[in-house]
Amino acid sequence: MIANNQHKTTYYTHGFHPYPAKFTPQIVNKFFNLYCKKGFSILDPFCGSGTTLVEGVLNGMASVGIDLNPIAFIISKAKSTHYSDSEIQIVKDFMSEIQSKINKGLFSNNNYNKNGIEIPDFPNRDHWFQKNVSYELATLKNKIDAFQNENVKTLFYSAFSKIIVKVSNQDSEVRYTAKNKNHPDGIVYSSFVDTVSGYLMALNSKEHSIIEKSEVYNGDTFEVLKNLTENNFDFVITSPPYINTFDYYLYHKQRMFWLGYDHRPVRQKEIGNHHRIDTKKFEIAKAEYIESMTQIMNELSRVSKPNSYFVMIIGDGIVEGTTIDMSQVITEICEHCNYSVENIESVNLSDITRSFNKKFSNAPKKEHTITLKNIK
Repeated sequence: MIANNQHKTTYYTHGFHPYPAKFTPQIVNKFFNLYCKKGFSILDPFCGSGTTLVEGVLNGMASVGIDLNPIAFIISKAKSTHYSDSEIQIVKDFMSEIQSKINKGLFSNNNYNKNGIEIPDFPNRDHWFQKNVSYELATLKNKIDAFQNENVKTLFYSAFSKIIVKVSNQDSEVRYTAKNKNHPDGIVYSSFVDTVSGYLMALNSKEHSIIEKSEVYNGDTFEVLKNLTENNFDFVITSPPYINTFDYYLYHKQRMFWLGYDHRPVRQKEIGNHHRIDTKKFEIAKAEYIESMTQIMNELSRVSKPNSYFVMIIGDGIVEGTTIDMSQVITEICEHCNYSVENIESVNLSDITRSFNKKFSNAPKKEHTITLKNIK
């Protein structure tokens, strides 16, 4: 297997977009080296920002990813696609067009009502975005929507999504509070050009000679898995949602608004998010999580080859002040599906992560790397 940039976590397309709680390419490669070889078919059923998919295609393996979050879908698709020369030229031409307008100062003193651009209406929009920024975002989104090439459009949506926090009033990617940033006219366009220019540098690297196929599905993992062929995958690796710890939909809520998605279905279906669990008793919350994950793991067994391996990286959760040891939960689930627990390695979460929600950061929780074998 390829030993990709041993220490960097943002080489090639890995730095395309920020994403919470993602695992590093080095972790993925560690298990690829243990359990995989070129020509394998890889699955990540909770693919997040697509780390597994990118490493899969870089290592000569066809990869499939699934995620409920539409922002995760866009990021994963943008990062793992092989772009043709003609597609890259479309991207370069659009960047030249925008840069020319920036150079001519055409984005100064915007008339916010010109060109008939409609700014999307969503809760607290003017709290999070200055008027000039909202107009520029709406105008840019309108231009991106007009592209016919889906690969190019997805790449631009990824760049558009990446700049949302920077051009908003949100303090930072990990601080969900507003402050006055006094953004100048043109901030959206200059940020977009900078981001896509970085993308083009990655796509001009030797890694972009990718030929392996990558597929990404946006939807409920269980429902997508039901439509996949049995005995298809040689290896599964994923970091499933942690129970009552992180609301991924909240992290990308503003991005969903601007890209035209409704965050509510994601919030309602997201396994383990504390919006759903905070209102429930410990045993009920735990039972619901186990039921959902058991269904998914039964489907993962079905679509994977016999005796294939499944590596899961998962952290503990807390419900009603009680820490849930997820290594025990997964072991319990394995009693009701065709997986055997081969190995468990655990570390303190406080040693390896920075939490988006401070109330969880000092809890006595561990992260577990659980290796399973498909014994169907």
